[in-house]
Amino acid sequence: MNPRHKCTMPHKNDAWSVHGIWPTKLGTIGPANCNRTWLFDPEKIRPIEDKLLEEWTNIFNGTSNYALWAHEWTKHGTCAAQLEPLNSELKYFSIGLDWLEKYSMARILSDAGIIASNTDDYHITDINNAVKKTLNIDPAIECRKMDGESYMSEIRICFTKELKLCDCDGVLARRDIGTDSIITNCDGNKNIIYPHYKENSLYIQLYKLVTWLQWFTL
Repeated sequence: MNPRHKCTMPHKNDAWSVHGIWPTKLGTIGPANCNRTWLFDPEKIRPIEDKLLEEWTNIFNGTSNYALWAHEWTKHGTCAAQLEPLNSELKYFSIGLDWLEKYSMARILSDAGIIASNTDDYHITDINNAVKKTLNIDPAIECRKMDGESYMSEIRICFTKELKLCDCDGVLARRDIGTDSIITNCDGNKNIIYPHYKENSLYIQLYKLVTWLQWFTL
């Protein structure tokens, strides 16, 4: 969200991207950096590198394509590796790509009539209900505020250690919004914006770092 940062956007406009698979103890974000000697090796993810470039994108201009993946592996992957389905670089990044397709936020929201737009806005209840109706779990929805507006930045989906979908209690606090209890930091008193990427638009350049992040939290 720092305006001094320069970003390079993925080729797919309005695409969602994986932020990471974050092993998480209830009520915390962590553990992290479980094995600092298990260094990221680009050769291990070579079979899926092209897809990672498209779907798990490092948008920070001026940094290596591997910078984000190395960070995610060292900080989170080495902890996730205690589970057999995630116990290698290739498994860790492959399952993130699989989940991105299987639990497509763009598709889920579109099916509910919620489309990325810089002019239309939506109530947090409608966004939450769209995900809950499709996946039968409560996601965690995060917003960022700027210039008096609230922008949806992330939708987090949570899993048990058996990699089964579960509610995201403990990731963000629940808020009572109307008759609903929603896991979010978004403003329940006004609609929020689900940003649409428009090339060369300064308006959206300020938010593109967080617009397409999708977290999968164990």
